[in-house]
Amino acid sequence: MNPAFPRPGEDLTKRFDATFDEDTKGLIAGFSTAARSHEDLSISQGIAVQALLFDSVGAAQSAAAALHRRGFGPDATVEPIKSARHSDALLWWRPDQQRVTGWMATGRFVIRVGSWSDENKELEISDLSAVLPLADKALTITAERLQAHTPTPVDRLQSIPIDPDNMLVRTLSLGLENGTDPAYPMVRDARAALHGARDFADMRRMNEQAGVDKVSEDKATVYRTRDVASARWFLAEVGHDKFLRPVEDPVGLAAANCYEYIGPAVVSRYFCAVSHDRYVAVVSTDQLPDARQSISAQYAILVNAG
Repeated sequence: MNPAFPRPGEDLTKRFDATFDEDTKGLIAGFSTAARSHEDLSISQGIAVQALLFDSVGAAQSAAAALHRRGFGPDATVEPIKSARHSDALLWWRPDQQRVTGWMATGRFVIRVGSWSDENKELEISDLSAVLPLADKALTITAERLQAHTPTPVDRLQSIPIDPDNMLVRTLSLGLENGTDPAYPMVRDARAALHGARDFADMRRMNEQAGVDKVSEDKATVYRTRDVASARWFLAEVGHDKFLRPVEDPVGLAAANCYEYIGPAVVSRYFCAVSHDRYVAVVSTDQLPDARQSISAQYAILVNAG
């Protein structure tokens, strides 16, 4: 099991650049997630879902139409298609990518869904029926889940504690990535954190067995487990993956375990993990010295945080 997986989905503000603000007036917040069917991209199907919350139903409807119009570059060859389940969904089919992309407004939310087949693209097979049902299903399930969700009023957001459990103070900070791009630290419960897992089922199993209730992410990912014994079990379980090869641990930190990832997925090459008290921390990077230094710094943070 390797929890060191890139954050899910895509940053829509970067995808649409300067047009995004223009097309999303009234936007409050959003969430993005993605998954694929196989470690090997060349034989997998993929799906990505984003949900954007707006300040009114009208703003959501306008944004869905505007974002749909700008969904592809001017050189892309796309065809408008219809959803079998949602008559108000706006969908494009892009044969060269074997990808369906759709936008749908539902209440104050806009759902964007993308489904694609890397396998068919690789084999030069064009099959809309292989990806459209997946997009339809994602729209259906996401809309149902959002209908049951009551957003926090905007005027209350500033008064809600960001980190009531002090998870971020226990988490190694990235600061400014590459010197320019700001990092986005976050704290989520165990269920929400599954969106960042490489192996969803295995991560859920580990979280449930270790009693994980909170997960914070910055340069490191920190898991709060049920107790000390659970944290030690979780730490050992982190290294149980056929694509992991143990490498030398940091000097002077025998409590840490470091690994090299040798599998097919696009993840960081090295990661190290350590536990202290009921917490387990994982750091991933493409450079082993950085992984060792970072996990040592992370361990010191856990110890000093109490």
